[in-house]
Amino acid sequence: MPQEDMTGLIVLFSPAFPREECGALLASLPDADIVWHENSAALINVPASEADRILGLLCASSCVSAADYDGEIELASISMDAYSNAQWGLNNTGSYSFISDMNTSTILSTPDIDMNIPEAWDSYQSLVSSPREVVVAVIDTGVDVNHPDLAANIWINRGEIPGDGIDNDNNGFVDDIYGWDFYNGDNTVCHYDKDGVHTLLTDNDDHGSHVAGIIAAVKDNGVGIAGVASCADVKIMVLKIHGGKNGSGTIANAVRAIRYATAMGADICNISWGTSRDNQALEQAIRESDMFFVAAAGNSGSNNDSSPVYPANYPLDNILSVTFIDASGRMSAKSNYGPSTVDIAAPGVHIFSTCVGGYVSLSGSSMAAPHAAGVAALLYSCGQHQYPANIKELLTGTAKPIAELEGKVKYAGIPDAAAALGAISGLRHDYYAPVLTFTPGFDKENLLLTVSASDKGGSGIRTVRYAAGVRELSSFRRGTAETAVTPDSPIALTKAGKYTFYVSDYAGNERIIVYQLEDDLLAPTAALSWQVSFLRDTMTVHVNASDHQSGLRLVQYAEGNHDTDYFRSGKAGTTVSMKNGSGSFHVKKEGLYTVYLSDYRGNKTVQTIEVQVIPSVSMSLNASSKTLAAGMTFQLIPSLNPAESTDKLKFSSSNPAVCKVNSAGMVTAIAPGKAVITAKTASGIEKKCTITVNAE
Repeated sequence: MPQEDMTGLIVLFSPAFPREECGALLASLPDADIVWHENSAALINVPASEADRILGLLCASSCVSAADYDGEIELASISMDAYSNAQWGLNNTGSYSFISDMNTSTILSTPDIDMNIPEAWDSYQSLVSSPREVVVAVIDTGVDVNHPDLAANIWINRGEIPGDGIDNDNNGFVDDIYGWDFYNGDNTVCHYDKDGVHTLLTDNDDHGSHVAGIIAAVKDNGVGIAGVASCADVKIMVLKIHGGKNGSGTIANAVRAIRYATAMGADICNISWGTSRDNQALEQAIRESDMFFVAAAGNSGSNNDSSPVYPANYPLDNILSVTFIDASGRMSAKSNYGPSTVDIAAPGVHIFSTCVGGYVSLSGSSMAAPHAAGVAALLYSCGQHQYPANIKELLTGTAKPIAELEGKVKYAGIPDAAAALGAISGLRHDYYAPVLTFTPGFDKENLLLTVSASDKGGSGIRTVRYAAGVRELSSFRRGTAETAVTPDSPIALTKAGKYTFYVSDYAGNERIIVYQLEDDLLAPTAALSWQVSFLRDTMTVHVNASDHQSGLRLVQYAEGNHDTDYFRSGKAGTTVSMKNGSGSFHVKKEGLYTVYLSDYRGNKTVQTIEVQVIPSVSMSLNASSKTLAAGMTFQLIPSLNPAESTDKLKFSSSNPAVCKVNSAGMVTAIAPGKAVITAKTASGIEKKCTITVNAE
């Protein structure tokens, strides 16, 4: 079928089902082409005419936690000018320079409309005593990893041996030295023209290179520009999802890139793109990541409160939504806004930064996002185990006020790097790995296990996952592999044994716990008794059974003495109807009967009972006469000989208007007079008691 007649569907699978069952579900879909199936996510292509129906099937399946249409996402750059500036967003003195056709000009601006970067650089060494490396994932077009302003600050996957054609770190990607090209499906994260320096026009990687330069261009190397976070040890992880002449990309590849960056330990994710499509898989990938996402708000000049742009509009604590302003503090006609959904603004007009083999000026929220990401990187470099919600709180709480932004964004300002660093005492660090507790149970055939998670450190539970058997921490790939668990919701498991559980929080703390899930190994128990009908033609066997673990599944009986194998087929015995553990069955013959009991985990047992008729030979009553006042009661108690007699008794009153008697021998005085109460056995033995009822 032509590709244009196919529709992509993104599928995220439910926690309770293993990969094999999820794969079987995909394989069962008619005409579905599995593009990729990685851990608990997949992309499938289906005929466009069948897409709605198949999506409905997926959403209805218990295997699936989220399914939605794939779609294109757009880069958030709006112009590519023929001039460059001198990075007014870092330090605005009242004018900035740009280069156009090799001519230098000056543009007037408003002094101090900047992020106070020089002041931050000056104070950084004294404020940050033990800086650490910060990895920023740039999910964009490719990045020029050979650029003199970028090469030293490109992330390198130390788990790979370059060029050996082997997936050395077993992450599913071969030779992913600098990241991965999800657009082309290989490790070529930048595409050069024949000269090996400039970008390939048919697969332009200038946009991602520009974003990377804003964040981490090398400072004081004698060429080009400096990145916002260039005073710190910041590395760019290159994840290319946009390609081709027009820089197109898909949500599916964005989800894959986010999961890759999470698994490989990136701290921050810059997203200079967006889509109008609210996609469940994209939202879930971000929500389950411990990265701090800085997302462009868009460039259509619209209100994001009413016309959402995703992922910037997702109401998550680990996303910062950023629009853009010019060097005079004004939003442009293209700047998206939203007092409820856009968090903050940042410099985004005439931004001079790196491109493949050189430098270029670009404008848009694509440029604003990396300005904010760079300041976040400075904060992350201040120590270990920070977490996104606190970084977001510190960035927005120390923002430099911009009057023009009042009523347009949540926090009317732009990031202030110096103020943010000056407030690092407000950085919260979570050093404690979360704790798991386990509550086992049963649901018929299934073993149940409820897993509860708590996080003492305060950053919050990010993800809980599990795998059968004893696993290493690395098996879970920082919470992106194996089966997801919804805390406090029971997991249905078919087998007892050892399971490894993984839990992580938003500060990067993680741990595994091996839990031994015990099976139900105890067979049901029962108390058996029997009664004989008054006419001795029917015997009733009563069964009171219990199973305190998986529960009582089946009770059967058969005449004679049998073992459990006799009942194996389920047809040899007669099923006893049970309710709340109680049931009974009727037999006509005296003799030995076997009762078979089984539970939902396959434990079974048999118990025997000998049913017989034991007639009485004599009977006595506890009274031969009794005087009562009207309204009084008296219990008539017969004694049979032998005591184990199975005879049933019938009671009758000669004058029910004077006194009446129930089937248990309870006499009730009604009115003055006399009546005779008769107790009679099935064998014809009778005893009488005269009741005199006096007036009150």
